[in-house]
Amino acid sequence: MQGASKRREPVAPATGGGFKIPVVPLGVLVGVFATAGLIAYLIWQAGQPLGLSASDRVETEPRPDLPGEFVDLPEIYGENVAPHVTSGVDFVEDGNSPPAGGPMFGSAQCSDDPESTPANCGPAPLGIYRTPWEPETLNHNMEHSGVVVWYNTSHREFLDELEDAVKRRLRDRDLMVMTPYDQMEEETIAITSWARIDKFPVSEYTEDRFDDFVDAHACRYDAEGFC
Repeated sequence: MQGASKRREPVAPATGGGFKIPVVPLGVLVGVFATAGLIAYLIWQAGQPLGLSASDRVETEPRPDLPGEFVDLPEIYGENVAPHVTSGVDFVEDGNSPPAGGPMFGSAQCSDDPESTPANCGPAPLGIYRTPWEPETLNHNMEHSGVVVWYNTSHREFLDELEDAVKRRLRDRDLMVMTPYDQMEEETIAITSWARIDKFPVSEYTEDRFDDFVDAHACRYDAEGFC
């Protein structure tokens, strides 16, 4: 009589010598990177102004990556950087000339002629002028998201070129005013928006430089929703 055959346990088929993902070490590595990223974010966030709107940040962030130079209006004028005033401000004495924001006129609606407009009016109508506006009036334009082009030159060929550039931007509905300003050096141009200025000799003007500033700063400050 033959002996009963022994029951053999099934053997799992071989799976070969393929690469196996080290799940536990990989999880630890991911956790380390995630923790490091969170710490870096918290450090960055701690250095940011808290509770500020996009327009408020224009007044507090120098942003060296943007055209022109930052003007620290709170440093010059304190917490209330844009009061309505009824008397002139010495922007040269303030170190803010031509101004890139600050105290402003707004007691009346301006006409389209700086010489016959009501006193202390603001903002000025958009456009190109060969008679100067009061800088306090034009501060109101910048507070309304505009860009102001100031010049101190009588070089007609240059002024024609500059006026053509401003007209082009006005046709594109940019909020711009161009005006003479004799409180800066002769043969000088300045382009300003709220808390930003690019001031340079007429000889350094290029249309690209002009457009770079306007593209970056027109409507960048929009505290009252004009854009």
